[in-house]
Amino acid sequence: MSGESRPRKVLAIGLPVDAEEAAGPPALDSQDLDPLAAAPRHAAEVARALARFGYAPHGEPDRDAPAERVLDPSDEIRTAITTADNDAVLIVHLVAHGRLAPTGERTLHVVGRDGRNVDDPVAAWISLIESHPDKPRPLTLFILDLCHSGTAAELPWHQQMPTGKRRAWVIAASAAQDQAWNYRLSRATAAVLHAYSDGVLRADASLRYIPLATVGREITRLVAEYSREEKFFQQPEGSRIPFFDTLDHLPFFPNPHYPPRARAGVLAEVEQDLAPLVDEAFDPLHFMNRGAGGEALDAGIGHGYFRGRRTEAALLSQWFNGDGPPFAAVTGKPGVGKSALLGVLICAAHPELHDITRQLWLPLPHRPAVHDKLAVVHARRRTLEEVADSLARQLGASAADRPSAGWDAEGLARLAGTDTRRPATLALDALDEAERPEDVVRALLLPLAQEASRVDTMRLLIGTRPEPFAEPLLDLARTAGVLVDLNAADRADLHADLQAYVRDLLASAGPYQLRENAAAAKALALGIADRLAGDTGERRSLEQAPLEWGEFLVAGLYLRHVLTLPVESDPARARELGRAAPRDLTALLRLDLARPGERTWMRPVLAALAHAEGLGMPERVLAHTAGAFAPSQLPAGEPMAPDQVRQALDQARFYLRHDVDVDGTTLYRLFHEGLAERLRADPYGPAAAFPPPRTPKGPPHQEGRDAW
Repeated sequence: MSGESRPRKVLAIGLPVDAEEAAGPPALDSQDLDPLAAAPRHAAEVARALARFGYAPHGEPDRDAPAERVLDPSDEIRTAITTADNDAVLIVHLVAHGRLAPTGERTLHVVGRDGRNVDDPVAAWISLIESHPDKPRPLTLFILDLCHSGTAAELPWHQQMPTGKRRAWVIAASAAQDQAWNYRLSRATAAVLHAYSDGVLRADASLRYIPLATVGREITRLVAEYSREEKFFQQPEGSRIPFFDTLDHLPFFPNPHYPPRARAGVLAEVEQDLAPLVDEAFDPLHFMNRGAGGEALDAGIGHGYFRGRRTEAALLSQWFNGDGPPFAAVTGKPGVGKSALLGVLICAAHPELHDITRQLWLPLPHRPAVHDKLAVVHARRRTLEEVADSLARQLGASAADRPSAGWDAEGLARLAGTDTRRPATLALDALDEAERPEDVVRALLLPLAQEASRVDTMRLLIGTRPEPFAEPLLDLARTAGVLVDLNAADRADLHADLQAYVRDLLASAGPYQLRENAAAAKALALGIADRLAGDTGERRSLEQAPLEWGEFLVAGLYLRHVLTLPVESDPARARELGRAAPRDLTALLRLDLARPGERTWMRPVLAALAHAEGLGMPERVLAHTAGAFAPSQLPAGEPMAPDQVRQALDQARFYLRHDVDVDGTTLYRLFHEGLAERLRADPYGPAAAFPPPRTPKGPPHQEGRDAW
């Protein structure tokens, strides 16, 4: 799975009740017990599911007393616990009757094959692990398919232990006073584990382990489905922890998709380097990807393709180094390159990004020096509070330092310090994509800009579209600061820069990097620049209206389409191919949707993701949401199938960015807000032929309703 050498063992025991095993008269309360004849089979199925995660059976395969013949499992469980090393991982799965002792501590006992309570309470096995920190003990997960098993999940003394010091964890079939029915926990556990192994369920590829809490939630969801179908309520329980703790460190379930294949090479190495520094709202990968300039061809960050903007890059490099007024703003239309310009400069200036992104900023003729007091925020879908808190954390504030009313401009200025020779620099990109950006401007950024002009120990840089809410900031930058308006670029410079950008992308991969196609590559780049920036040679297009979207964005997207076509080796025809580039995102998306292959679900998925909030939308939600944008393809209320969702996500992968939710699932969103706006305005697109609606699935097979 994950390639680790940690030993993993599973002890799965199913205990049916057999009156013939009783030594003497049967217990009075064993008369009405269901025999649980299928208990060994369900235990074996969970063991098979765990084998796919690298778990081997505890003990010898040819032992004389196989699990289904064990009268009392206590000795075997104790042996499994006491003979393992500290680095071992053990899962103990029990399928049996559970009974609360009627006297004494009234705690949970497993019922043996003879219908009597076994000598050891379940709590004794947990204590055997937790009460001996000086002895070797495995990290152990108890999966207890027993009535009343929630008792073991809520032991008072166990809840008082710090989360990080616990070595025993419990997933219980039912609450302390409730029954467990029809092997539901075992069935759900096996189904969920097989679903992760088969790729039906997925944790993000960046995670080494599937979070235990996530597995528990999936099991609980499936048990709830069984309860609805089988009419007897059952609610699994789990070990209790403080609400602010997480269990992401627990290695019970290695992630089948780790190490991340999709992020192999340079980016995977970089993500390891970023792990200690990443503040969530900083989002360094945003600045690295945009600064690299190769997103159009999914080129990653191994090489830098940022081209042009020499005047603007020089001006902002000097500003980063302390020259000029303390407030600066970068503005321009969607996709014009605001984030690319800020990204490549921040990569050069940030002390944690400087070395690992050298290939991105080294080609710049002018670049800023490393800045050891630089706080950076990617404001997309961030609230005012999240932006301010992130800046404060990056300036060294702790949670205890946070004022009750939150951080304001004065508080951040205090965190910046008093050394005018080393002012703190605050940089914020994508202000226009923040939650309620007018609040961020009015309550934080405008006061910060004014405070920066007053104290000389803080500098502020923002990137935003020229929207009405940003006008106060842009006016201030225009009159008393530095304003970089990328819409005002010289058309001749833009034409030359576009040619260089396209030529470099063509030289990076594909058939146009070959010697025999070199002239065609040059002509193709010239044609694209002619179409998007105006034909400076023939002067025929200089008067055409500028693009509504950024020329570099459109050029990259069109080039991606061109590389799916047969190679055009003739320079004259290659230039005409370049001049056929669409001048808006809608037409570009239409080209992509028309590419060969089955793309039925791509537009509904993109339309659904246009409405994603926060960090994005998980696959399960996406399956339901996308169905609303494909009413002719699905019966009302039925979600897309997982394979359809994943096929569409793979086809649309260039248009997407992803993050990892707190439960380890992957969240998807569109890579550019401009595309999201267009898809929200036109979610359905032109009519297309749709496949017939899928027939809803029939009810699942139901087993009997045994209780234990």
